[in-house]
Amino acid sequence: CSSPSETSRQPKPRPHTTPSLRHFRSPRRTQTNQPPANPGRFKAPSERGRETAAALQATLTKVRAESVAVERVKPRLVEYDRALEDDVARVNGELRRVGDQIQSWLRQSEETRRLADLGQLRAHLLGRISFFLEASVDEPRQVTRDLGVLRTEIAELEARVDREARDIKLKRAEAKISQFASEAFAVLPTVAPCVGSELDFSSRQPEITVIEAGSGAVLRLPDVGSDQNYLAIHIALSFALQRFFEVVNAPVPGVLILDQISRPYFPQSGEDEDETEISGREEDEDVQAMRQHIDFLFAETARRNGLQVLLIEHAYFADDPRYVGATRERWTRASGQALIPLDWPTRDDE
Repeated sequence: CSSPSETSRQPKPRPHTTPSLRHFRSPRRTQTNQPPANPGRFKAPSERGRETAAALQATLTKVRAESVAVERVKPRLVEYDRALEDDVARVNGELRRVGDQIQSWLRQSEETRRLADLGQLRAHLLGRISFFLEASVDEPRQVTRDLGVLRTEIAELEARVDREARDIKLKRAEAKISQFASEAFAVLPTVAPCVGSELDFSSRQPEITVIEAGSGAVLRLPDVGSDQNYLAIHIALSFALQRFFEVVNAPVPGVLILDQISRPYFPQSGEDEDETEISGREEDEDVQAMRQHIDFLFAETARRNGLQVLLIEHAYFADDPRYVGATRERWTRASGQALIPLDWPTRDDE
């Protein structure tokens, strides 16, 4: 096929314009429907279609052959993939085994270092022991203690730490002190409801209770009534404790300091307090009760071994030679002497 011919056209110059080279085009060649110079270069459409169909057929044949080849090779690829997976698993297992070996070697290295340190420590201790033995050869040997003495000390220590034995000993001590206090309480002046009563001492609180005679009622200290009963209870318990300490040979000083035991009988207070001399006159119940306390103090002091009683008292029994002989100081207004010296300086706010 040939393209349609084109006729050459000459452009006309525009009126009243200056000619310019860009407004002129070179004349085109006129093409005519002439037969091609080489007819063998051109083919008919049917011929080109046959060639295209043949090419497509060849391509399909090639693709079909390649598909058959792929289907034939596919089992081998699957087998190869499985072989690769097995190789990967084998390599991973080998890596884990090698890692375990490395960890084992590291632990063995730590154990080796630890054993080396223990070996150095053992050698150091052996050297110290050898040095001690060599240095102690020339020292005189100590006399071996009697095993019987050691066994006795062990038994005493075991008795101290034995809880049951300690509780039993504590109960026995409380019973002894209660007995001694009741014996002293029986000879001291008391009034109802404490007349003829017994005392029960407990070290756990600590607490002391009065067991009323006859009824057996248990009385606490707030229930004992008068100050005279309070005084008798405290004196009886104080001397009972000292008696028990003497019996068990306890490391407790045998000293009692009593201050104003006559206060329940002669209740003086304030700056007017002074010595009250008692001598050769008619005595009432209070003076007789006070004399009973004094008799108990002298009798108990004479009965106990190593017991000393210091009594600070306003009442002075001038007709009792024991009392007069035992008096070391008389701090009275007339003498101008006192337990606290009168010339001691006092604070300005007093």
